[in-house]
Amino acid sequence: MLSDRHGGRPIAAGGVQDDAEAQYRDPVEHEDEKQQAPTASDSSETGMPMTASNHANPHETASPRAEGSRLPAARTGKRWWLFAAASALFLTGLTLAGVYLVTKKPSTVDQLVILTVPSGAEIRLDSKDYGHSPVKLEQLAIGTYTLTITKEGFEPIEQPITVSESGPVEFKLKPVLPSESANLPAEEQIKQFHQQAEEAFARGYYGLVYEGSALYYADLILRYDSNNLFATDMRERVRKAAHQAAQTAISRADLAQAQEIYNFLIEYYPSDEEARVAAAKLENQLSARHGEVRELVRKADEALQANHLTDPARASAYYYSKQALAIDRQNDRARQIRNQVKDALAAASEQAYARGDVDAAVKQLQQVAQLFPEDKQARTRMRELQNGRAAETAKVSDPSARRIRGLDEYQKEHFAEAIKDLEYAMLNGAGTTDVVFALARSHMRQGQLDEASSYFQKVPKTGGDQYRSSIAALGDIASQRGDVATALDRYKEARQLGGSALYTVPMLEDKIDRIERRQREKAAEPTPLTIQVRHLHGGLLGGSCSGPLTVNSTGVRYDSEHSFSYSIAGVELRVIKDEMTIHFQKDSQKFKVAHPDAERFREALARYKQAYSPTSN
Repeated sequence: MLSDRHGGRPIAAGGVQDDAEAQYRDPVEHEDEKQQAPTASDSSETGMPMTASNHANPHETASPRAEGSRLPAARTGKRWWLFAAASALFLTGLTLAGVYLVTKKPSTVDQLVILTVPSGAEIRLDSKDYGHSPVKLEQLAIGTYTLTITKEGFEPIEQPITVSESGPVEFKLKPVLPSESANLPAEEQIKQFHQQAEEAFARGYYGLVYEGSALYYADLILRYDSNNLFATDMRERVRKAAHQAAQTAISRADLAQAQEIYNFLIEYYPSDEEARVAAAKLENQLSARHGEVRELVRKADEALQANHLTDPARASAYYYSKQALAIDRQNDRARQIRNQVKDALAAASEQAYARGDVDAAVKQLQQVAQLFPEDKQARTRMRELQNGRAAETAKVSDPSARRIRGLDEYQKEHFAEAIKDLEYAMLNGAGTTDVVFALARSHMRQGQLDEASSYFQKVPKTGGDQYRSSIAALGDIASQRGDVATALDRYKEARQLGGSALYTVPMLEDKIDRIERRQREKAAEPTPLTIQVRHLHGGLLGGSCSGPLTVNSTGVRYDSEHSFSYSIAGVELRVIKDEMTIHFQKDSQKFKVAHPDAERFREALARYKQAYSPTSN
């Protein structure tokens, strides 16, 4: 049925029935209509539409009775129309709400998983920490965040990340380049890492301690070449070797070692499902051995008291405490024993370093790092010692560094150490004037006069104070060798140049004066005299022998069959013709000698007695 677009009322088949016409219809006629046909009210109640045949004359005025009969039907139709309109609006609203809910963009993501290789990295979004990877974030608001990833030994990552949908995101961390390789070309670094990876793998350093391991060097190669076949193959070799090592550990009942290996595999090979299954199976085995913890701790304590820290390998304090902790991670006594072992090994390293044995100290710390991978302090200390050793090694081949160190040792009067460094500097183009002079004096102080003299003569005349000191030092060397004339010349030359800090003018003048005084004294000294005599040693047969008789500063000496010597003190001599008698303090000797020689001998003896006899001083 169509409806009137103005009033919402039903529309008859014969046309629109105007309200005004119905209002003025004749009441009598309406009564007749009531008798002949159903009223509007009847029609409304029966649900039948009102048609043209219901009215005798459509143009007649409706009676008041007929009008009163039609008003309730109009109200009822209007209520139905309002109800239908409200229902339509309600259904439309529901439809629109459904469409909105379906098409509306969500404000959060259900789940965001942040993965890293290796795992265990610290994750931060903006200013909020989320712990160590892998991290699962639920109902995270959509938007852009600043993601920060940090892990010791790896380069940090800080970058914006847009969160718009659920799912995992993975980041591969890059190991920090070793300092000794940082300045090498990439090709040279790859070649070096290749060799180091092979060497580490051969030693069994797979990656339980990551730094310095075969896996570490393979990952360094992948920094530069993500498709490098050698590095990819080495990672797989490490994985297989680790699985084999874990099985070997299980076969010998070292479940703690197997646990450590599987943890390593899960951390660095997160997609290794074989490792996860094996680790779960191992945890069941460990749980079944919970009753053994007390006995393991007791054995660990006994080994510690006996100072069996790490040896024997399977009967040490370290071994037993590690097994106990693999079963019961919260066992306090086992943890204490393990820490005591670690502290003792670290202390041994420091003792080695204190006595100057850096290699032993590094080796000890390497053991700590291998046995206690979580000990960051030990690894840091080990790197410090290694870097220091590397720096010292670099200095060994650096002439400038050797020059500085040599001069420092010279100032400390460590002359033997100074000579090594200064000579290296001389041979490698760092032989400055101060190096030459320090080297010469160091040799001189060591008593190596030939070397000292050679270097003093190399000090250039432009050397100023050091050149003047070198001239005077050459005078000292000549004096020590007994070359008084050369010494005197060098001292006078240095004095004429004005002296130096080491050899002041008054000091040089004193040296000169002492030499000249000795020369004068020497000129006044008697000259040794030797004459040929025949010694008359007497006896029944009047025996005699011939030989030289000498007088000098030490006394009188006769060299022959009857040799003897006496000091100057108390010697007396008598000459009668060709016979000479010498009286000593306890005896006397008689000689046959030519008279002129006897007189010469007596004069010489008198001069020596005057010069050296205690009574003459």
